[in-house]
Amino acid sequence: MQTMGRFIAGICAFLFIVTGIIAMLFFNIERKAFSSTTYKQAFEKQNLYQRMPAILANTVTTVVTQNPSLPTFVKTLNVANWEMTIGSVLPPQELKGITDETLDSIFDYINRRSNSVVISVIPLKSHLAGPLGVEVVKQILRAQPSCTAEQLQAIALGFLSGGDILLCSPPEDVMALLTPVIESQIPFLSVAIPDQITLVSEALSGTPADPRPRLNSLRLILLLFPLLPVTLLIAIAIFAVRDLKGWLNWWGWPLMLTGMGSLLLAWLGSPIVGLIVRSFIQVQGARFIPPILLSTLEETASSVTSEILYPVAIGGLILAVLGFTMAVAALFIVRRQDVV
Repeated sequence: MQTMGRFIAGICAFLFIVTGIIAMLFFNIERKAFSSTTYKQAFEKQNLYQRMPAILANTVTTVVTQNPSLPTFVKTLNVANWEMTIGSVLPPQELKGITDETLDSIFDYINRRSNSVVISVIPLKSHLAGPLGVEVVKQILRAQPSCTAEQLQAIALGFLSGGDILLCSPPEDVMALLTPVIESQIPFLSVAIPDQITLVSEALSGTPADPRPRLNSLRLILLLFPLLPVTLLIAIAIFAVRDLKGWLNWWGWPLMLTGMGSLLLAWLGSPIVGLIVRSFIQVQGARFIPPILLSTLEETASSVTSEILYPVAIGGLILAVLGFTMAVAALFIVRRQDVV
């Protein structure tokens, strides 16, 4: 009977080591991969905040092209024009603020603190509404090919009738005459941009297209998985531990090996964990994150992996030291018993 108990305890010890290493990883994935703070740190380390003008430009272009009532000039601004506008108008700190708010909105949605994902573009609108907006439009025009004779004629007619602006680069004397027309178009440029751009509508909540129920099921498994090695540790105590020496041995060695395995995972497991993080971003993020923002988030996978593996290494070191101490203590007790 005692031999059978030790055999079962040995199986439990082996399973504890395997599941303990996995649990250490799963717990930290759930804790780190679903927090906006992790991605903000990754954006900071990899200098990805500078990508925000391109992300906003793509998003604003989509919104503007869906509004048929806007002037031709506004509707003909392409992604590059909007990117130049946003990069010229918004200081780096305001771009960082918009990015951080967007990340917060994404993970508030994922964590069910909100039922929508939005990007606030109020800072952009406030800058475009003033004289800076006029200079930005002039900058856009100067970046275009030189106006043809037909375009200059159309500009003259438009100036006389208070009409639209053409996307071409006029001579500087004509540009000066265009200033009043540009000033008249700036309000339309500001109105073209809503206060916030919705990436995920509240209408999606509770529908089959809502990705959160499946994601929450996965997260629940990650969160509860550590209970399995804890249960196995208790089973070892039930089947094999009969005294202090047995407890130190039967718990010490599995804890030490689990800690060493976790340290090895933290050292060598970066490609595997990075693949898991990228898979999460690609599969779940593709449901509601714009492609350009999605690709930027994918680039954070290496930094997010580091954020996940660092506590795995710390936890592994603690378990390894604790297990080693217990195993050494067991040897000391044996030696004392031998002396007695």
